[in-house]
Amino acid sequence: MKCQRCNEREANTHIQKIVNGKKTEYFLCDKCAAEAGEFKVVFDTDFDEFFGGFLGKPMGLTPKTSSAMCTGCGMTLSEFMKNGRLGCSRCYEDFKGALLKPLRQIHGEASHKGKIPKRSGEKISTQTKIKKLQAELDTAVLNQEFEKAAELRDKIKELSKGGEK
Repeated sequence: MKCQRCNEREANTHIQKIVNGKKTEYFLCDKCAAEAGEFKVVFDTDFDEFFGGFLGKPMGLTPKTSSAMCTGCGMTLSEFMKNGRLGCSRCYEDFKGALLKPLRQIHGEASHKGKIPKRSGEKISTQTKIKKLQAELDTAVLNQEFEKAAELRDKIKELSKGGEK
């Protein structure tokens, strides 16, 4: 495909622009993309500082919570906020409250929705089903749908027994 700006060189840059809900797409060559100032993206900070900015003051951290320390590696929350990297896997659990909001801002979700490892996949899948059924059970009880609640309870028991074998 030819560049939509110069119609000479091959287009190798795809740009989408959304203004007031109207989406416009451009297919440009490298030279035209570089010349078009409105499409230029420049990062003048390194990635650690950029990511650390997501974790800054919007989380509502107080001096007490920012001095919280990981029980695994000893990293403090304020150290994590400076460099944007966690020290160990235990940090995710210890700093969970502070991580949920920025994870939702960055990824749109705070829980993993991707692939599940084959070795532990069945157990994880069963636990996920049980959590979903438990939420449905709670809703059914609140809505006084007791027959549905009994069915859900039985399904939960059946799945739980299967995981104990």
